[in-house]
Amino acid sequence: MPLTKFERAVPGEATLIANMARIAANLVIKNYCEMKASDASACAMRDQHAKAHGCVDAEFIVRDDLPAEFSTPLFRPGARYPTIVRFSNGQGQPQSDRKPDGRGMSIKLFDVAGESILRGLEPGRTRAGEHDFLLSSFPVFFCKNVVDYSELMEAVAAPSGTSREKFKRLLKWIAFAIRNRRQFATFIRTALVRIGNPLTATYHSMSPYLLGEQHVVRYVVGPVQRQDDVPSWWRLLFGSLSEKFLQEAMLRDLSPTPPGDDIVFDFSVHVRHSAKPEEVENALLQWTRPQDRTVSIGEIRIPRQNFLTPDRVFDGERMMFSPWNCLQQHRPLGSINRMRLAVYLASLQVRRKLNMVGP
Repeated sequence: MPLTKFERAVPGEATLIANMARIAANLVIKNYCEMKASDASACAMRDQHAKAHGCVDAEFIVRDDLPAEFSTPLFRPGARYPTIVRFSNGQGQPQSDRKPDGRGMSIKLFDVAGESILRGLEPGRTRAGEHDFLLSSFPVFFCKNVVDYSELMEAVAAPSGTSREKFKRLLKWIAFAIRNRRQFATFIRTALVRIGNPLTATYHSMSPYLLGEQHVVRYVVGPVQRQDDVPSWWRLLFGSLSEKFLQEAMLRDLSPTPPGDDIVFDFSVHVRHSAKPEEVENALLQWTRPQDRTVSIGEIRIPRQNFLTPDRVFDGERMMFSPWNCLQQHRPLGSINRMRLAVYLASLQVRRKLNMVGP
């Protein structure tokens, strides 16, 4: 796919992306085999963001007074879209919510006019009328581009079955930390973000996206009614919080009885002023220019509901989210996002084959 005027390919990009797709597929298989050994009913899960706290019905509503320069076929003033939102942990295997981890928010809009980029490339992978946004609980990505991300994933995916393998894996981590100090520090900081409730956290796209033809943006989604319910490290490590306390918080706040107000998130874009290719290709870069601005696009309303029905849980696990399942006016930018196109497809294909649920 041709690059936009805001992008530049990194050296050896195609080879690195192919290797990352292979690693993602192997991680799905590895995690599946490990879970299957202890639980015969286990299913193959995503190579990242495997554990869901909940997959909920919502509505995406664009502002009536959205400025014309930020309007697109998707972001039409007053437009409304049926939506599903999936909240998750970042790891590729389910683990306790008390353990350090990044948290995710995946948004899928329905009844969208126009064909997504992913549907144009892989018609059988997604349905017509969808548009996805993928966000995490840290403002920037923990790697600059696909080069250092490849080095990180080589350490993450390195075998560790024997003492010799564990030692070699440790050396890979040490080498990455020495050569990429800022990336390693951001990787740790991403996992150390504390969240007490997925419905009161703020989420970021981390990597940049096109908005229209001239704007480069990051998405930011945060609660309209902010609450200070972040647990202390003492409570996380030694307190009485359960292994599913994040899901329990969602169950409490979305309980249909007694009736209550919707949970409302503001959906905004952080606009980079005069974006340059070297900035777009650096997903680790924080945007702090005085001319950078944040513009509210609309809101996401989540009504009270029972989101743990068997059908909804099944749909949430089988559902695919991809940053490339979007309209051309919202195209993902940078080598990290170009890599995600191949990695997400590879992970999805292996997961569905192992679970025998279709292509």
